[in-house]
Amino acid sequence: MRLPADLVRFVRDHRDLPTLSVYVEASPADPATRHAWQVKLRKGINDIRHTLAQAARPERDAFERCATAVLARLPQEDAPPSTMGWVCFATAEGETVAREIPDIRETSAHWGLGPQIVPYLLVATDTHALIVQADRGHARIGRWEGEHLVALEQFESEPVHGIGPTMGRPAKAGFHSGTRGATGADEERRIKQDATERMLAQVRHRIPVLAQAHEPILIGGTTDAVTALMDGLPAPVKERTLVVPTLSLATHGGDLASVIHTTLHADAARWRQQRVASLRGAARANGKAVEGLQRAQTAAEMGALAELIFSESAWRQAPEVIEQLVHRAMLEGAMVAADPSGDGAVLDGIPDGVLAGVRFPIPSER
Repeated sequence: MRLPADLVRFVRDHRDLPTLSVYVEASPADPATRHAWQVKLRKGINDIRHTLAQAARPERDAFERCATAVLARLPQEDAPPSTMGWVCFATAEGETVAREIPDIRETSAHWGLGPQIVPYLLVATDTHALIVQADRGHARIGRWEGEHLVALEQFESEPVHGIGPTMGRPAKAGFHSGTRGATGADEERRIKQDATERMLAQVRHRIPVLAQAHEPILIGGTTDAVTALMDGLPAPVKERTLVVPTLSLATHGGDLASVIHTTLHADAARWRQQRVASLRGAARANGKAVEGLQRAQTAAEMGALAELIFSESAWRQAPEVIEQLVHRAMLEGAMVAADPSGDGAVLDGIPDGVLAGVRFPIPSER
């Protein structure tokens, strides 16, 4: 699972700067509640403004500049409802980054040192995926980039032209079902099958070439085409390939986005479960993982963090502490993931809901 590289750099570069973080939930289609997020956002910004009433003038001025920058990027009052959420980070030095993101649960505003990144992590999936759709006659490969499918390559099996008169004319007298040669229909089917196999062989060859490192690969289409593609993929590629029955050549637009989101969320949940099981095993076997918030903080202070997974409940209980730990982990290049509550949560039995992989064993506490 990867966060966008530019967002990771932004968090690393601005973790010590006063930053306004704004999350906006998707707008519902119901006109009566369509602008509810605007009310929530104005309240959130005003609440921050009130808490800063006694702060030094430079900080108050910095907040107002950030608020102005964020509000300038918001959709207009009469904008149509959106199926996407939105996040924006604005720093006191004037740098701003904004993007759409699905599944944001609530509108919020936060002011503090560095971007508030945990709400993003709670809904994050891989931002890129290679998408392969195929049937017996056609195939296409594209890349899902955030919220858009970028077409990469298309394939077609060679058209079958009319079979010649020798194979297509009626059989000569004296032939019967046990001795006759192939009919024109038989030959046409064979030619079509050969053309399909050649096309699918081309697709199989291109998948490993086009797939980026660690990028998930989603394959859908007719059963025979998907089976043929999967059977020929190299093992390292097949390990990160997901067969998606609802992903066909006819799937596009909003339906395509929904299928990809659902698949990537399910894949993220499976990944978290596997990583938690692996890290717990490492904690018991060789000390290359630790459980609990305090142990994870010790690992961070020693520069030993390699991976950090935490539960949503851990963040709800100690939001600032978890945010600081996440920023430290990202600064050190550690892999970071959040386990949302109610989404196949796998950290409930772990102390403090925090689990960390470490680069070297951490001394035991006395």
